[in-house]
Amino acid sequence: MKKPKKTPRYVTEEMHAERTKSPVHIGRSEVTDADIEYVQHILKEDRNFFSQTLSDLLQEEWRDEIPYDDSSVVQHMYYLYHTQARRWTVEDYRSLLYQEAALGTIFPIILPKVFEILDYNIKADGGFYEGDLLDAVLGISPDFWKEYKDLYDTACMLIRNNMETLSKTEDSVDKKILDNATAFLEMNE
Repeated sequence: MKKPKKTPRYVTEEMHAERTKSPVHIGRSEVTDADIEYVQHILKEDRNFFSQTLSDLLQEEWRDEIPYDDSSVVQHMYYLYHTQARRWTVEDYRSLLYQEAALGTIFPIILPKVFEILDYNIKADGGFYEGDLLDAVLGISPDFWKEYKDLYDTACMLIRNNMETLSKTEDSVDKKILDNATAFLEMNE
């Protein structure tokens, strides 16, 4: 008889936070009441997207056992394949963008949601550094943006609308993001 394996730590922490209704730590900040109201507003607008898992969105199942022995990246992808999008965090979106998982398939679906997050907070972070979600968007292959010109235009508008915030550089990371944003705007001109 197989001995059941432990639940991954990130699942346990999420379930604990939900049961206790305590603020969930995301990066260096906490989820505030305003954040919760904003997410509830978004959930009402697009229930279909948020009720699906990555498996549903890609129309492929991951039936293998939980990859306990694999890297944390593989474990995280497994988690996303089996978790409704309504439970995804900024870190989950950032991770999908950095992995370029199903570039042409999933990016056109999730980028509008990422843009909503960035419109709310251009420096949203998934836990690595302030602005890491925008940095992930800026790192997407130029070939993708050429194919999806409407998404590129939306990203450019978002950056232009928030250039004042991005210009307030406090450290080298902020400067790097500002430089990447400026190069992004000039990419297709």
